[in-house]
Amino acid sequence: MKTSAFLVATLVLSACASYSGYGLRTGSSTESDVRTTMGPPALEIAENGGKELFYPKGPLGTQTFAVHVDAQGRLAGIDQVLDDDHFRPIHEGQTRDEVLRRIGPPGDRMRYPNGTDAWIYRYTDTWGYTADFYVSFNPQGIVVSKISIRLEPNDDNDR
Repeated sequence: MKTSAFLVATLVLSACASYSGYGLRTGSSTESDVRTTMGPPALEIAENGGKELFYPKGPLGTQTFAVHVDAQGRLAGIDQVLDDDHFRPIHEGQTRDEVLRRIGPPGDRMRYPNGTDAWIYRYTDTWGYTADFYVSFNPQGIVVSKISIRLEPNDDNDR
């Protein structure tokens, strides 16, 4: 019985560790190592001869890992991009593609009757509160607004 509980705990912990790329080494791990450790990315974007691979943690999860692979196919770095520092530079006039390259695919989307779309990213803000970051696009795919809304403690269960 103790062995079974230990095996389950080990599997759960190893699954969580691999999700963030734990064990991968910048400069020596390859793209193949990344895919073996982290699985298939939700989004892959060619970037300066290399690639950006995005790994969101579930629909409306509070983390998305951006894996940077250089032109030689080596791991250049991994960033958790759902945070205030990555949201701050997003501004009116940017395109959907620019937002995708910065913070990856949204956890949810809303479409308004006037043709505007909002992408929603759940995250943990700088002060440790769960919040939703909304970025809105006009029908041409240009950012028209952004806002972060801190969720009340019970709001997480209402969605």
